[in-house]
Amino acid sequence: MGFFDTAKAAVMGNKAYRMQVDANKIAGEGKPAEAKAKYQEALRMYDEAAKLGRFAPNINSAYALLLLREGRFDDAKALMQAMAKDKAMSKDDWFQLRIQYAICHWCAGELDEAMETMGRAAAYKMNGSVYSTMGMFWVDKARQTGDFDAALKFNLEALDYDDEDAATLDNLGQLYELMAERDAEKAGEYRAKALDFYKKAHAEKPRQITTLYYLARMFHQDGDDEKARKLLSVKDSFYFSAICPVQKEQIDALAKEIG
Repeated sequence: MGFFDTAKAAVMGNKAYRMQVDANKIAGEGKPAEAKAKYQEALRMYDEAAKLGRFAPNINSAYALLLLREGRFDDAKALMQAMAKDKAMSKDDWFQLRIQYAICHWCAGELDEAMETMGRAAAYKMNGSVYSTMGMFWVDKARQTGDFDAALKFNLEALDYDDEDAATLDNLGQLYELMAERDAEKAGEYRAKALDFYKKAHAEKPRQITTLYYLARMFHQDGDDEKARKLLSVKDSFYFSAICPVQKEQIDALAKEIG
C-alpha cells in the first residue's frame, strides 16, 4: 500500500464517519429505514477504505462501534484487536477501545470477560459511559446468580455520580424488578421502586428502548393497557441496533400480547 492509497483510505474513512453521524441523527428523528440505509452505506465505505490503509484511532473507533451495532461482532473484534497494536493510540483511545471491547465480549455472552475489560477502562477513569455500561453488566450478573448486593451497590454509586442518567435509572429499574421477582416478602416494595426508576428514566429519555419495553410491560402486568399501548405506539419509529438489550421482536411480541 502506497502513500496515495493511505491518503485515499483516510478520505473515504472520513466520508464514512460523516455518513455514520448523519445516520445517527436520522435514527434519532424516528426514520429507521433511512438510517439503516445510511449505516449500510457507511459500512460499505469503511470496508472499502480499510482495504487501502489505516484510519486514525477515532475513525477506527467509530467503525468498530458501527460493526457492533450492525451485528458484525467477529469483524468488530478483529478490528479492535488490530487497533490494540496501533502505536498512535492515546490513553483516551485505549479507554474507548476497552469500553467497546467489553461490549464485544458481552455480545458474545462472555459476561465475566466483559466486566474484567470494563474494569480496566474504569481503572483509567470513571465517566457516565463506564457507570451505565458496567451497571448493565452488573444487572446481568445478578440475573444469572441471584446475588444482588454488588449490583445494587455499583448502580447506586452510578446514581450518585449522575442521578439524571437515563441508562443508570433504567439499570436500577431492572435490578429492583428482578429483586421483586426473587423476594416474595419485599416484592411490593421492590416493584414500586422499579416502577419509579423506569418512570424517571422515561422522563429523562423518552426514546430509550429498554425503558419503553420494561415500563410498558409493568403497566400491562398491572392491567393498565392504555398506558402500555401509548408507550409502545412509537415502536416502529425506532432503529434497533444489534447491541440493544431489547430487540424489535420482543417489543412486537409485547404489543401483540397487550392487543
